[in-house]
Amino acid sequence: MKYKDSFEGAICIVLLLANDRYPQKISSNEISELMQSSNAYTKKILANLVRENVIASDTGKGGGYYLIKNTDDISLLDIYYAIEGKTKNYHPKHLADNFLEGASDIRSGEEEVASFMEKAEQAYLQRLNSYKISQLIRAHRPERSHT
Repeated sequence: MKYKDSFEGAICIVLLLANDRYPQKISSNEISELMQSSNAYTKKILANLVRENVIASDTGKGGGYYLIKNTDDISLLDIYYAIEGKTKNYHPKHLADNFLEGASDIRSGEEEVASFMEKAEQAYLQRLNSYKISQLIRAHRPERSHT
């Protein structure tokens, strides 16, 4: 499966906004600087995350982007949908119709492949939905020594 590069960027932006080392609201310029990416690229990702209600923004002094959900309530699926959309990835085009006689007989095979791909995609989406941003944060937070 191929992902847009912005999927990784969107995950990083959400992690950045969840990081308590930064202010609660961060401007797109600050996010671009921290991620070392262009402001146009960052703004495109931010707009997608806002559209899918993963983050929000305030304008004016003290404004910026911020999380609107707890990290326990944001899954990788939320971010995936923001970047990739919600359309199915596999769409049979019935190409065999162009060169095979009786290609309609092949349709049952195409339907079998389409069914398999749909089940695989559903399993993938369920897996993304099961992984929350809070898990990613906990997995990469250094343990504090208890001395």
